[in-house]
Amino acid sequence: DDDSSVQQAMDCLLTGWGYQVASVGTLEDAEWSVQEAPPDLLVMDYRLPGDLTGAQAIGVLRERIGKDVPAVVITGDTAPDRLREAQASGFPLLHKPVQPARLRQTLRNLAAGT
Repeated sequence: DDDSSVQQAMDCLLTGWGYQVASVGTLEDAEWSVQEAPPDLLVMDYRLPGDLTGAQAIGVLRERIGKDVPAVVITGDTAPDRLREAQASGFPLLHKPVQPARLRQTLRNLAAGT
């Protein structure tokens, strides 16, 4: 997320559930981070700086990691075209404000491969 307070809140939530979190603000930072410690899951905001989408960033990171790491996309977009675009990415899509129970279940499902 490009909002540091949202990013911090998500970090706190995920670490409270026992996840180790590497939070980054740019694709370049994410590429460096996955080189250092490949993730088991990716949680990505849909709208990223510039013209990059979260789905595109997931593709770049998966290529860098060398495997299809499970991923979820989160969006605050309400524009029908953007929502269709996000849904067409094929990744689970959660809407802001994200309900913690829904996020937790989605992450569990992704980790379990379901």
